[in-house]
Amino acid sequence: MSDISVIIPARDAEATLARTLDSLLVQEMHDWHAVIVNDGSSDATAAIAGRYCNSDPRFAMVEAGGLGLAAARNEGLRHARGRSLFFIDSDDWIAPDHLKWLSIGLAGDAAADASYCGYLRVTPRGKGFMPRFDPAIAADPVGTFAHRNPLAPHAVLLRRDPVESLGGFDTAFRTCEDWDMWQRLALAGSAFVPIRDLHARYRLRPGSLSTDLVQLFGDAQRVIARGCFEAGAAAEDASTGFAWFELWCAAVAAGQDRAWRNDLHDLPQIAVGPEDVATAARMILEAFCSGACRTPGELVPHWPQVSANLAHMLEGRIAAQSQRAVVDAIARMLGIVPGRDAELVSVVIPAYKADGLIAETLQSVQTQSHRALEIVVVDDGSPDSTAAQVLKVAAEDPRIALMQQDNAGVAAARNRGWQAAASDLIAFVDADDLWAPTKIERQLAALKAAGRRAGLAYTWYARIDGESCVTSLSHRPHAEGDVLHAIMHGNFVGNGSAALMTREALEHVGGFDSSLHERGAQGCEDLSIYFRIAEKFRFALVPEPLTGYRVMDGNMSSDMMRMLRSFDLVAAEMVARHPQYRKEIRTGRRFYLEWSLLAAAERGDFRSMLKLLPEFAAQAPFAALGVLLARVPRALVRGLRQRIAGRPRRRQGHGPVRFTIGSYEESYGQGS
Repeated sequence: MSDISVIIPARDAEATLARTLDSLLVQEMHDWHAVIVNDGSSDATAAIAGRYCNSDPRFAMVEAGGLGLAAARNEGLRHARGRSLFFIDSDDWIAPDHLKWLSIGLAGDAAADASYCGYLRVTPRGKGFMPRFDPAIAADPVGTFAHRNPLAPHAVLLRRDPVESLGGFDTAFRTCEDWDMWQRLALAGSAFVPIRDLHARYRLRPGSLSTDLVQLFGDAQRVIARGCFEAGAAAEDASTGFAWFELWCAAVAAGQDRAWRNDLHDLPQIAVGPEDVATAARMILEAFCSGACRTPGELVPHWPQVSANLAHMLEGRIAAQSQRAVVDAIARMLGIVPGRDAELVSVVIPAYKADGLIAETLQSVQTQSHRALEIVVVDDGSPDSTAAQVLKVAAEDPRIALMQQDNAGVAAARNRGWQAAASDLIAFVDADDLWAPTKIERQLAALKAAGRRAGLAYTWYARIDGESCVTSLSHRPHAEGDVLHAIMHGNFVGNGSAALMTREALEHVGGFDSSLHERGAQGCEDLSIYFRIAEKFRFALVPEPLTGYRVMDGNMSSDMMRMLRSFDLVAAEMVARHPQYRKEIRTGRRFYLEWSLLAAAERGDFRSMLKLLPEFAAQAPFAALGVLLARVPRALVRGLRQRIAGRPRRRQGHGPVRFTIGSYEESYGQGS
């Protein structure tokens, strides 16, 4: 007998089923058996399922007659082999450690009949937002399920016996059959074990079953009424529960920009006190975005219409004196100051194995003085807890969205992010770098001042170490305006975290060059895109060190030989496009070799030094000799002192200075 039976009802799921099944194949826990229930599909669902059954004996397919979701799950239950049950719809998916952690949680509490985690809504463009996890389920499952359903089906692992003793799912429900099951289990005395920092992926798509709002509301009334009755609640509690769920349905309909029922005479008006405004606003924003299949950040460019729709939707549903407060609270969640135009900036953060640093990077972005931000983190196949760290922060800030992909390199991650971004202004920051609080505000002003031909604004940067302490402020370029000649001498912008670009510029150059990663030469994607943008667009400069560029052993820029290969490939493209600048490009390569040699010396990387020195000597023998005799010894001593003392040398009386980022306490509720 398998430990877990996975039951997958599928009807006309040819576009999504493979993703669901693939997410099972990569599970870290292998002791599972999956039953795919083909519920009367008229497309290629059965053929796709058959291929998986033929390739892996853990898959089996059974046929159902198109009887609906609850009946299909029950049919799967009939064929289940496992001691535990896991239900997942054919358009959803799970992370590789999902079954493992749910199983560990359930096995660790013999008194519990279910373990549960959170879930993450994912838009059709692959952006996950507003992760949801409700600890109240563990504390009071009866009370929780009497009023709401904070679970997705594939966020729960169930012991088999209690489900079978209840007769499976109630086929009288067309929707809410999962909510009904959780509630009946809770009323039967089942305990639920919480698994934090784990989220099932729930796909949003237009036309899904849950968008049949009339049916949904009717089914929900039945569940709420029974839950309140069994819990011994007053009739008024059930009516209030109906009103809250109707408000959720109305917000979904508003997000879909369609009419919803207006027969509210049977429902009480919801009283939203000052202490409840934030909770109501979050629920409404979540429902509106679910209906729209958009992230909260994607609403900002359309805020005048969105706010009008919300205000109209709230009329008659909540007390008049609270309606404006709720809409204003939603605006603040989106970074909009009520009464002001909001210029959205999309921030793209490519992340790979960044679980130790990304929280600080996110804080430096979240606390920008310009708060109208869409923050898109693209997890580039990280094997660590990067995604979980992002979702922990995103649970408190609806501006953050998570995208995930198989590892394809920083260029591909950045491209995926900006192509899905909601704004025509896109700023990039690597997952280990930092921003000073006024960075975006100052860049927007510089970009506007530079005129219509401006396609990029950059700042100076401070070099920082692993403790976020400033180690150098020597970066002081002055290139601005038409900078094509200057960029031929090297990447004066310095890194990928200092620039804000226009969508027009990104689209004109085709984004970042992902072929460098494919050719084993990742590293100079920044130089590549900067020189191509400089061919047509002007650069604006903010002459302040508002970017913290982290340099330490192990990050991408520390692989000197790969970086040199990357530089040479980009330089070859530069020469091919601009042969008149061959001399400048060659000079830039000399500067790059000198910088690389000194950086390797400071880190004590003698292997890279021995490889770089012949390259440097072959191009500029006298310059290489001068650097070797005069500058390399100082770099070696500087690096040795730092490794012994654990920090760079500073003048007497000068302690380490951390790069300044914004604080949550000072930032929230302020800004433009």
